[in-house]
Amino acid sequence: MIDLKNITIRNFMSVGNVSQAISFSDGDLTLVIGDNLDLGGNGSRNGVGKTTFINALCFAFFGTAITNIKKDNLVNRTNNKDMMVSVEFKKNDVKYRIERGRKPAIFKFMVNDVDIDAETDEGQGENKFTQLEVEKVLGMGHTMFKHLVTLNTFTEPFLSLGANAQREIIEQLLGITLLSEKASVLRELVKTTKDSIKEEEIKLKTIEDANQRIEKSIKDLVLRQRVWATKKSDDIIAYHHALGELEIVNIDQELAAHEARVTWKQHDKSSNHWKEIIPPYRDPMMRMTNDWESIKENCLRCKSMNVMHVDSKYMMPIMKHLLSQKLHQFKN
Repeated sequence: MIDLKNITIRNFMSVGNVSQAISFSDGDLTLVIGDNLDLGGNGSRNGVGKTTFINALCFAFFGTAITNIKKDNLVNRTNNKDMMVSVEFKKNDVKYRIERGRKPAIFKFMVNDVDIDAETDEGQGENKFTQLEVEKVLGMGHTMFKHLVTLNTFTEPFLSLGANAQREIIEQLLGITLLSEKASVLRELVKTTKDSIKEEEIKLKTIEDANQRIEKSIKDLVLRQRVWATKKSDDIIAYHHALGELEIVNIDQELAAHEARVTWKQHDKSSNHWKEIIPPYRDPMMRMTNDWESIKENCLRCKSMNVMHVDSKYMMPIMKHLLSQKLHQFKN
C-alpha cells in the first residue's frame, strides 16, 4: 500500500513562483476544497486549483498530465521556467521521493534519500529506465492511474478503450503484468534473433559467393597448369628431337653447303642481271643469224670461193656495225 506523504509544486499551471504544498500525513483522510476569491468567495469552489494538484501528482509519477496537455504547456505562463513538482510517499516502510520539472528538464527518484542513477534517455531529456522503476514501485502505469486514482469526466471510459489498453489495466489489477512483460521481452528477443539471423544469412551468402569465386579461380588455375604441363612436355619432346638431329649433323658439310649456297646466290644474281640485258638483243641476233645462214646457202649454190672470202672479210664488220647500233639504241 502506498502512503502518500506530501506534494509540493512551483510554476506548475496556475501555481506561480511561490511554492504550494499539501501534506497528507496529518490524518487518515485529506479533503481539498478551496475558495475562489476572484469570484467573490462565498463558497465558490471552481477554478481554485484542485485539478492542478491532481495533474501535478500525475506529472510527478508519470511525466505527463491526466489529459493530453503538452508538457511545456504545464509550465506557468507568467514565469515560463523553473517548473518543479516533488512528491514523497512510503511503501513497505521504504521512503520514496520523486522530483520532476521542466525548463530545465529534471527527474530524480530517491529511495531512502539515495538517488537512483540509471541510464538516461537523452532523446526525451528524462530518465527512461528510472521511470520504469517508478511504475514498478507504484504497481501501475499511467492508464490505470487515470482510471483508478484520478477518474474524472475527461478520462475515457474503460469499455471505450482499445483491446491493448483494457488488457493492460486488467493485467495490472490482477497482478499478472509479468506475463505481458515476458511476452514483450520474448518479442524483442525474437526480433533481435531474426535480425541476427538475417545478418548471418547475409554473411553466409557473402562467404559462399567468395568461396565460389575462389573455387572457379582454382579450377581455372588447374586447367592452365595442365595446359602448361602438356605444352612443356611437347616442347621437351620437340627439343630432344631437334637435339638428336643436331647431333648427326656434319658441321664441315654444312659450312661447305652454306658457302656453296652463297656462291650460287651470287651467280644467280648475276645470271638474272644478264637475263635482263640479253632479251633486247635476242631478236636482232636471230635475224642476223638467219640472214647469215641464207647467205651461206646462196654461196654454196654459187660454189664460188670468192663469195666465201666475202664472208670472212666483209660480213663480220657488217655484223659488228649492226650490233653496235642495237647497243646504242638499248642504252638510249
